[in-house]
Amino acid sequence: MDESRQDYGSVINNCNDSVKNIYRFLVKRLFVILSLAAVCLGVAFGLAAKTLLDISDNVILFIGFPGEILTRFLQMVTAPLIISSVIIKVTSLSAGTSKRIAICTGLYYFFTTLISISTGLILVLLLKPGIYHSDVMIKEDSDVVFSMADALLDLMRNMMPANLLQAHFNKYKTDRLEFQIPSHEPNSTETNSTEVRLFGHFVGGVNIVGLIVSSFIFGLTLKMMEQRGETLLELVGIVNEVTKQLVALIMWYLPIGVLSMMATHELEVDDWDSVFKTGGFVILIFTGLIVHGVIVLPTIYLVVVRRNPWSVIKGVCPALVTAFLTSSSSDTLELTIQCCENRNKNSRRVTRFMLPILSSVNMNGTVLYEVAAAIFIAQLSHISLNFRQIVTIGMTAAITSTGPADIPMTGAVSTFFILTAISVPTQEASMLVAVEWLLEHCNTAVNVLGNCIGVAVVEHLSKKELEEEEDQLRTRASDSAVEEQVQDDEVSPGMLHSL
Repeated sequence: MDESRQDYGSVINNCNDSVKNIYRFLVKRLFVILSLAAVCLGVAFGLAAKTLLDISDNVILFIGFPGEILTRFLQMVTAPLIISSVIIKVTSLSAGTSKRIAICTGLYYFFTTLISISTGLILVLLLKPGIYHSDVMIKEDSDVVFSMADALLDLMRNMMPANLLQAHFNKYKTDRLEFQIPSHEPNSTETNSTEVRLFGHFVGGVNIVGLIVSSFIFGLTLKMMEQRGETLLELVGIVNEVTKQLVALIMWYLPIGVLSMMATHELEVDDWDSVFKTGGFVILIFTGLIVHGVIVLPTIYLVVVRRNPWSVIKGVCPALVTAFLTSSSSDTLELTIQCCENRNKNSRRVTRFMLPILSSVNMNGTVLYEVAAAIFIAQLSHISLNFRQIVTIGMTAAITSTGPADIPMTGAVSTFFILTAISVPTQEASMLVAVEWLLEHCNTAVNVLGNCIGVAVVEHLSKKELEEEEDQLRTRASDSAVEEQVQDDEVSPGMLHSL
């Protein structure tokens, strides 16, 4: 009888634990669930209203108003979030480790991020998942003659804004216009000549490139000032925390804005082309992640270390599986450190320095997704992007991909920020919420794999320096042991004499 009661009690306890685990999972994924429900409800409402009711343009405008408010909320926090994040990340670079390890870590982050951005750009610009052959792209100004030299010069000018306050509202642009000059000779057979003139002016929109570069320089200056800049650095940190809290609050309004955007999209669009294009975009992202995770990262390891990369991948498989299931690099950090140190036998000094930094900064899969997503949305909106806007997308993606760990669906949120930075309508981006929950898991697995490959590469490049430091530590330990022995030998005769 007692045994049956114990069995019954254990079953009840197991059931309670299972219910608690399910409840915790639902609470943790509540934002994702609400966002997906908003997508479904928005599509259903839009289809039902379009089929059963005669909706006027004014009513559609009111239905899309909550989505417009969401866009304005995101525009409000874009500039302070990017500025404070860049300054905090630059000043938080650790100076307690060796210079070679720090430099190799920075170079690895820079080149892998650049490669992931390039991979996303090449795939989305070549395959063009958001464009059908019958689609017509809208250019900014058909009378303007594009010049790569002017675009590069404008990019350099915007990198160094003359007025930081103006950079929050305007960016510099040079237009190259052609004018027909009529001939003044009446009997001349020559046709009218063409003259090209350059017009420099400011256009509306946040100069994200200038703000990023200025914030980077400002962060380096604060780091060089050390203690003298701590007060101002604390103020920037407070601004960063306040902005993150604002973003977290805005994210709870995101489902309402997404529902409004999806309903408006269904009311305004008469076909299902966007759905099929989104499916093509998902295939493109999977292709890009496979290229980066299976080809690019192992090739980097093979070229630098000259060993089979499969040994590293095999050693960190538990961390990759956990990263895919949790879709969080931060939650996988401890397991990643254990796999690198215990299974791959990486240096503890390298792993303890690199992995905490890379887990919050090095987001190869996420950056690839965000770059491709921003250009895909521009293609859906029939907007042709210029060179300056593409560079802005890459730089903004590299910054916004390192979003707060406690904000879910960072990729979709960052896409809204990027679209805001290049002045592209964000209405089409609401469809990405439906696929973000799936792509986020794959992005995180690639992020963690890039971190583990980076640890192995940097350790190999710093192997000689690590050995020298270990020898120095052994020498110091032996010297301290000799000094303690000498002190003991000096104390012992004195004690015997006193006795």
